[in-house]
Amino acid sequence: MKLAQCLVRLYPKVWRNRYEEEFLVLLEQQPLSLPDGIDLCLGALDAHLHPHFGITALSVYERIRQMLASLRGSLLTIFCAYSGFIIAGIGFQKLNEYNGFVEATQTYSVVGLSFHLVMIGSVVALLAVLAGGIPIAVAVVKDAFARRHYGLLFLLAAPILALAVFMGATWLLEGLIPVGAPTLQTFLSRGIFIAVFLGAAVVSTSALCYAVVRSELSEQLLRFAVLPAILLAFAMAVMLAATFIWGLDLLNSAPHLFNSNEGMFGTSTIGSWLTIVIAMAIATALAMISLIRGLSARSALPTAMA
Repeated sequence: MKLAQCLVRLYPKVWRNRYEEEFLVLLEQQPLSLPDGIDLCLGALDAHLHPHFGITALSVYERIRQMLASLRGSLLTIFCAYSGFIIAGIGFQKLNEYNGFVEATQTYSVVGLSFHLVMIGSVVALLAVLAGGIPIAVAVVKDAFARRHYGLLFLLAAPILALAVFMGATWLLEGLIPVGAPTLQTFLSRGIFIAVFLGAAVVSTSALCYAVVRSELSEQLLRFAVLPAILLAFAMAVMLAATFIWGLDLLNSAPHLFNSNEGMFGTSTIGSWLTIVIAMAIATALAMISLIRGLSARSALPTAMA
């Protein structure tokens, strides 16, 4: 029974509030088998992907509020996934700055095509983020002035401040630990650089998400933002596929380069490529799942308002 309770806990809170007790009573009547456990897990996934499940007993106001919260949360999750994808994409770009990879891009057609697909996809993804994000940012600014919540403006400025801190730290590291420094100092410099870079990315993304959560946004604005999110998720999937194909063709066309230590910071090329692909895959999967959830919430809004 404890296992059944744990599996039921996988379902959304709104669903549990409505169905948990009667569901547990049903599970008490027979032992939990492996197929039953799999069905429970799949049902929990389905309930998360379709947030309107389990809200029929709520009032119209509560149904609308739940769907808008699900829609907003899905959009923010997609944005967070995109931020993580960008970090992996920067690693891919830096990897291709080495002379050997530049020559491979120019020599081997599939490697070159895959690289350019990633570049095109990054532009499309950025445009999609701007298309969906700028109207939301404008709405946050208007809401900040309307309700005199000026802290929201500071949150919107957090990425600029984080960029300034990152650039300052980079400049300081270059001055204190020049190229050719002892190995220990070099590793320390790289560790600090990565930590500051990741910290700046996390702080920037978190600040923007918190500003959106604390603001009052219209239903029409959130519904519109789903459309650029579709394009964004598609662009991420294309870039993931292109990066994967890039590595496979590099292995086939230039195995000496693929098996070298020309990766980021002089690490294994295979290791760098695999790390980038795995990070992109996780971010893309998260974006796709959130997109399905967002589309479900968006389509359920007219029903919730009925």
